[in-house]
Amino acid sequence: MPRRSRRRQTEVQLHVRLYPGQDDELLRWLEQFDDRPYGVKSQAVKEALLRGIEGAAVSGGAPAIDLSEVRRVVEAAVETALSRFQGQVVAATVPPSTEDDEADDLLDTLGENLVLKD
Repeated sequence: MPRRSRRRQTEVQLHVRLYPGQDDELLRWLEQFDDRPYGVKSQAVKEALLRGIEGAAVSGGAPAIDLSEVRRVVEAAVETALSRFQGQVVAATVPPSTEDDEADDLLDTLGENLVLKD
């Protein structure tokens, strides 16, 4: 007879090492809980793990995408890139576009040719 697996009834402790320079994003996220009451940081980590698991289940195993986080990362990358060229970038003037006028002319011509006569 096969053995039935029992649910763990004991406390499980999880220890994770985070390294500056490698896990800075996680370290910044955890810092927001430093001045909170005892247990809030652990609860936040549990909720984050559960959201990750739920997101993976919903998306067929792929992690859920947080668009606000993507935006934050892109903005930081653009800011960093632009800071390298500070004082070197000059705005160029662009002549007004005539594409709208050309499109209107084309539509007028098509309209004249597509009119059904009685």
